[in-house]
Amino acid sequence: MLSTDKAWEKFGRENPYYGVLAEERFTAPQIGDNRDAFFESGRAFVAGLLRRYESHFGAVPRGSALDHGCGVGRLTLPLGAGFEQVTGLDVSPSMLAEAKANAERLDVANVEFELADDRLSNAAGQFDFVNSYITLQHIPVRRGLSILARLVERVRPGGGIHVHVSIRTDGLPSRALWWASHHIPGVKIWQNICAGRRWNAPAMQMNDYPMSEVIVALASGGVSEFLVATEQHAKFLTVSVIGKRREA
Repeated sequence: MLSTDKAWEKFGRENPYYGVLAEERFTAPQIGDNRDAFFESGRAFVAGLLRRYESHFGAVPRGSALDHGCGVGRLTLPLGAGFEQVTGLDVSPSMLAEAKANAERLDVANVEFELADDRLSNAAGQFDFVNSYITLQHIPVRRGLSILARLVERVRPGGGIHVHVSIRTDGLPSRALWWASHHIPGVKIWQNICAGRRWNAPAMQMNDYPMSEVIVALASGGVSEFLVATEQHAKFLTVSVIGKRREA
């Protein structure tokens, strides 16, 4: 079974847009006809996110933003329209290469893309807004909570943060099959073949976070007031948490 980072790089090489947003129209064979829709979905999401933040917390400073788990730039590039400087981080070099190509294609010059690690080494300093969407659930929980704490540290006092995690809601049979596909050789191959995918298509690892620990990580870093919303992603109930870090 591939580790989550290696699986993500495999998505980056073979099916990068589907890896970011798992819809059939964004698979490698179809992305040419649907690339505009892919990025339009990102623009709509960022506009809605910032609108929700500012309706609850007031204006967010627009100097700099950090997009953790940026993939091919679906949200990073729209953030570039609202902030002076944006940094996108991802663990997949292939995703980053595609993101840079998209920035050139769309003529977005105020974004940079850097390789992610657990210490966020390539995102020095602090940012006015930090975003991590459809990312943490693909990282094992203990590791992801450590990354979350570092993301909070990157928020400038008075700045905002948006994080998104999954909460398991499916039944025991589904959970048992998920466990088998990740731990028993051959099960994932069988699933891929049944779904019409390549036999060696990587697994999209899903991990469910205890909300109490997410809230503790945010509060420990000075984010104690939240706007919370749920979203249904396939069979997974997910939660978006938007917050503002206290002023220094």
